[in-house]
Formats: sequence, structure tokens, C-alpha cells
Amino acid sequence: MIPTTRHHLRRSGWGWLGGAILLLSLLAACGQPDAGLTRAGAAPNGRILFAQNGDLSLWQGGHIQQVTHLGDATAPSWAPDGQRFVFVRTGDGWSDLYAGQLGSDQYQQLTHDRPNGQIGTQAFVDNASWALDPDWSPSGDTIAYVSDLGTQLNFLWLIQGLGNQPRQVAASTTNQQLDEGPSFSPDGTKIVYTQRVQPDSSIDRTTELWLVDLDSGKLTRLVQGGNGSYDPAWSPDGQWIAFVQRTGQQNDLWLVSANGGPAVKLTSGPQVVAPAWAPDGSAIAFFTPDGEGFDADYISFSTDASGNPQVTQPQTLFKTGGIDAPSGMSWAK
Repeated sequence: MIPTTRHHLRRSGWGWLGGAILLLSLLAACGQPDAGLTRAGAAPNGRILFAQNGDLSLWQGGHIQQVTHLGDATAPSWAPDGQRFVFVRTGDGWSDLYAGQLGSDQYQQLTHDRPNGQIGTQAFVDNASWALDPDWSPSGDTIAYVSDLGTQLNFLWLIQGLGNQPRQVAASTTNQQLDEGPSFSPDGTKIVYTQRVQPDSSIDRTTELWLVDLDSGKLTRLVQGGNGSYDPAWSPDGQWIAFVQRTGQQNDLWLVSANGGPAVKLTSGPQVVAPAWAPDGSAIAFFTPDGEGFDADYISFSTDASGNPQVTQPQTLFKTGGIDAPSGMSWAK
């Protein structure tokens, strides 16, 4: 289950659907150009980790196999070696990060957010914390995630070296808003993440994309507008950030330069959530609703001679039951 306590729904834009799956006609944002469409190429390769029925599963070569047998595993992220992975285990009022390796049922606990004491007591609730949305850095030495440890809000945290104590990214506390969904730049120096914001004139929150420079602590607002932007995913070449933007009742895949500027809409029609780039940058996968569940679809991606994005129409990558779409997916070679 995704925690819905005083903290937040993990995927804020998807949560706004109120559990309903609405396939509506496009409500496009004014003044934003669509990406060019090209013909589909060969289906992409690689290995995708995703959450399914309380455990992690692996898609590879058209086949799906169960990786963990825990019953409470979500939100996987590959290490750059494509063998290790980090994920979340959720308890009754708390969650923790664990690291695992393919072929092993031994897991290393990275955070310790379950307090001592009796579950359900006020003292237990007051001292429990969440660790959510892990992302393993491309350099392989750091894991980013969000946590409300010691606060009432989720901010960015880093684990620099497995087994080391986590440290809070101080810059992420500047705006005093809920953070979620961090994604490392390929060089590991920046993180793009979702931030929930509450406009002064509204009691409702929306979501924006922000960048933090881990060396300088500089914060930059990257995307705002629509009814919320979330689920950012940095491209392997560092040039682009894919994300989901909600307009009305529609959630589409969008793209923005990592240097900022106008965003480009990549899909029109199917609801999308949790984009993930192919390791070579040739495709972007995402989950889409299919009846009562979700499928994994993808679009091929390239740029033309002028550097403008070119994409194909969405195609099915794989279908299976029990997909935990808000948990996201992670794609490795």
C-alpha cells in the first residue's frame, strides 16, 4: 500500500485522479509545441525492475520473473552495475530502504525508520518516519531519496556509500514544501525532483519540478504550470528531463531541456505515469491504465538535425497483472 498518512501520496499527480482511470480527450496546454512523430523502430532491449503484487519483478527479453519474495517491496532503482538495486519496504506507519542483488535473498537495510515501542501508540506514530522514492546515482556511490525524518515534511536525503549514515540535503528544505521523486543527473552533480507547492491564493497544492545543485546548493525551478508536473526522469545523455504533466483530467508525457525552457508534449491520449529512459536514451517507457490494471508502454526517442525531439506513437512493451504503477520502474542494460 502507498502511505496516505499525514505525509503524502507518492505520485501526487496520479493521486489526484481519485482512483478513477479516465481516458479523456487531450486538453493541451496553450503555446506548447508537440514533438515530431516518427515511425516505430525495433522494440527496445534491456531489463526493467518494477513492483508487482508486493514484490519486485524483472522484465527481460519478453519474459517476467519474480525477484523478491517479501510481500512489501516497492519503488526499485537499479545500481549502475545492473546487478544491485535499492527498494522500499513499507510497514505500518513507516518505511525503510533496502539494497539487494539479483540471485540473492539477502538484503541490506539502509535506513532505520521503524521506532521501538508498541505499534499504534502515539509515541510510535510520533517517532516513525518514511523513506521513499530511492534513486541510485549513475556513479554508483550515492542513493538519493526523500524522508520526513525529524520533520513534518519530506525533504531530500543522500546515502553516500552503503552502510553510511544518511544526510539531509539542506538546500531542499529552503522552500519548506513536500519533496518527492528525485532523479540524478548522469554526472551525479544535480538532482531533479518534484515539489508540492501551495499558492498563496489557493488551499490546493500543485506540483512543480525543481533542480538542486549538490555542490553549490543552488535551487532552480525547472517546470511549473498546468495542474501539476511530477515524475521527472533525467535522460542518459543529460540533455533532457522527461516528466508527467497533468492538464485537466489528463496526464501526458512531456519533455524539457535540462537547461530549462519551454516543455514539449510527447503523448496525447493515454494516461501515463512513472516514465523511465532506456539506458541508451532511445526510448522512454511508462505505465498506462488497462482496465483495472496497468501495462508498460514505450515511445522511441531521437532528435532531428536541429536537435528537436522526435518520438513514435506509444507501443506496448509488456502486459502483466498486479503492476504497482505509482512505484515506478527502473531500466538497465
